[in-house]
Amino acid sequence: MRRICILLSMLPVGLIAQDYVEVQTGIKNFYYGAADVADIDGDGKQDIVVNGAIDSDHDGNVDTSFNEVYKNNGTSLVPYANLGAAATHLGDIKFMDFNNDGLLDIISTGLSYNDVVNYKHYRFRNTGTGFEKEADLAGKIYGSLEAFDFNNDGKMDYAINGTQYVAGVGFVNVVDFYENKGTDFEMHGNWLPGTQNGSFKLIDLNNDNLLDLVILGVAQGDAPIGKVYLNQAGTLTFSQDLASLTGGKMDFADFNADGYQDIVISGQDDNYSGFLAVYMNDGTGHLNVQQISVPEIADSSVNTGDVNNDGYYDFIVSGNDDNMDAVVKTFLYNPSTQNFTENIPTGLHTLGGPGFVNLLDFDNDHRLDVLLAGFDWANPGMPSLTKIFKNTSTEVNLKPVPPAVLNLTKTGNRFKFSWSGASDDKTPTNALRYEIKVGSTPGSANIAKYVVTTPSWFLDLDPSIENVYWSVKSIDASKVYSDASAQGTLATRDVAVNSQVSIYPNPASEKVFIKGEKVSDVEIYSIDGRKQNVILNNDQSVNVSHLAKGAYVLKLKIKNEITTQKLIIK
Repeated sequence: MRRICILLSMLPVGLIAQDYVEVQTGIKNFYYGAADVADIDGDGKQDIVVNGAIDSDHDGNVDTSFNEVYKNNGTSLVPYANLGAAATHLGDIKFMDFNNDGLLDIISTGLSYNDVVNYKHYRFRNTGTGFEKEADLAGKIYGSLEAFDFNNDGKMDYAINGTQYVAGVGFVNVVDFYENKGTDFEMHGNWLPGTQNGSFKLIDLNNDNLLDLVILGVAQGDAPIGKVYLNQAGTLTFSQDLASLTGGKMDFADFNADGYQDIVISGQDDNYSGFLAVYMNDGTGHLNVQQISVPEIADSSVNTGDVNNDGYYDFIVSGNDDNMDAVVKTFLYNPSTQNFTENIPTGLHTLGGPGFVNLLDFDNDHRLDVLLAGFDWANPGMPSLTKIFKNTSTEVNLKPVPPAVLNLTKTGNRFKFSWSGASDDKTPTNALRYEIKVGSTPGSANIAKYVVTTPSWFLDLDPSIENVYWSVKSIDASKVYSDASAQGTLATRDVAVNSQVSIYPNPASEKVFIKGEKVSDVEIYSIDGRKQNVILNNDQSVNVSHLAKGAYVLKLKIKNEITTQKLIIK
């Protein structure tokens, strides 16, 4: 029996059941595919893009590379836009807003049946009514791509990992980095040693607001690897070897809610045996693993999210067992024992690899549904199917509360954002993620908008940017977004604004007076985000005699904008 490795001891199978029912959609059946999930038009519903191949003439042979966006109409997925001849499979696809216009664009890579010699990667711009091809470039197969803001300038970059052919050299496995310059991308080739049949993620492992990298797969020279690189002032520096893997997929989540991102990997070890592991983050960015044997799952995909609505991150795996039978399992985190429970969900069509699995809230009921694609190995014709399944649980999950206190400081061109006061009915505050939205005008997101895993972030912005308006949404483990926080602001002219508004005395013990512009509302929060009971008096004073000694944040509403001041109670 081959082995899979997973963190900690396993609880008995079947302890917790999770039921699903299939949703009928217009989605095609994709072979050798990848998918991404996002709300492409801001209507609050999760849409899907799929990269893969199809059997267009239904003769049992895969013959056409086909990529398509499917729009979520609330009850089903309907075709919205196919990407024409610029389609790939055996690669990857992602949504990303690469021009900061508020519309999610698309990047893809892989092999095309239209040109099987030259591997391709494409960029498609979202026009608001469809997608237009903006770039047709050399790409990679047997790999993956990721979108991220590596240099903290607010503009989304991306990187592609996998195998490509280089004339005069042959097949090489490298990671290429595409830096977003605002009007175009600058390619940095051979950014890092890459892998075939592998996966990589950019994650802030040590909470320094810099993105680190974890990568696995077969490197150059047929060498299986698993490696961690920590970001040191913008340079990825090797930090740690993980298990050497010949292939696999990974995802990340803060499973134990300690405030640091952990990693789950599903793949094959250097003996091509099934491998499943959770690496727990010790708080410094170092990943620790414990291993035990469970039945094999190979050619697998993995995705994280709160499967059973208890507020903690779990994960789902789809692939094949050692008899090449399809397997779909969930692994539920138990916070009291800090173990995972292995479960076989009911209602899912059991599809095996190669394929993909994604957890998403398809119907906005705050419970995670399942998008699943892969081979139906039980069918003699071995078709590859693509299906979505609704979570039938009736468990109630409220959307999280947005941060109550926003703080922004500016040093040179660096804007340092931090926030507190977010909470959720189930997900611990430490495990919340956040969408930060930054614009140069109130309510806009033309500077930055993306998800981070820490309650702070920084942006190094162009000196020409004068006004910064920002807000934050909390995201729980079921991928439910809160409402937006109150809008914060800071601009180069804020120096003038702040000079017109002052609080005194500070430190204070009895009463605080606000001098300057007319204030329409005042809120005071303790440093841990708890709102205090205070009243703004007609003379623009606030009684603080009932507050305990310590540091507080004073939020002042002036002309529909929020400014903050630090207040010390003595």
